[in-house]
Amino acid sequence: MPYLHQPPHDLELDVWLKQPENRLSVPDDAELACLQEIHLGVVDVIPEALFFRRHDGLDELWAAGLTHGAPGKPREEQLANAYQQGRVAWAGSQGTRATGVEILFRALTAARHGHVWPEAFREGPLITESVHRRIVGELEAEVERNRQEAEAQSQATIIAMAHKLGLRPEPAGASPSAWYADCPGKSHRLMISSSSNQFGCGYCRVKGGTAELEALVKQRKEARS
Repeated sequence: MPYLHQPPHDLELDVWLKQPENRLSVPDDAELACLQEIHLGVVDVIPEALFFRRHDGLDELWAAGLTHGAPGKPREEQLANAYQQGRVAWAGSQGTRATGVEILFRALTAARHGHVWPEAFREGPLITESVHRRIVGELEAEVERNRQEAEAQSQATIIAMAHKLGLRPEPAGASPSAWYADCPGKSHRLMISSSSNQFGCGYCRVKGGTAELEALVKQRKEARS
């Protein structure tokens, strides 16, 4: 998703904690940035604690998915029973601690779009309710603008083909040319770029243009018959 504010050139993300070196317990010197509720697609809404750490010229954002009964309990107990925790965003320190955590929170929220989204603010010493509301609102407005711009490209060759193949394409909101569509024969969705007439599915590790998309649908239909 494009940023309303230019992100730091050295910003790094590990949103889904795929890197083992980031799947660590929240450091003791990381301070609570905010407690929010996040919507996990159609699965659930859970509390999430975000922690901010500044050391040696580096700002870090740590996330911990909490159990429903965790809020209000001591920090140690919350983290001991967390579903998952680790470092999700980091960059060179910029400005005050409030500025640094805002930069990382915005980057994390934008990168999660389409999978995880803030549902509600609960508390936050560093990220206040007004800051949380402003950032989420700005990103929601950006998503809507992207969707509207994508609709103007609905006649792109690969979008028309996806409609013809029954893959239900729809603007994703991540960029003015980003679309979702059903991955043929699967329960997840793939991504389509209307500007480049290309598609890709990270789950199935397939990608290509219009011809490859049509071939993929044909192949999977034949496999089921």
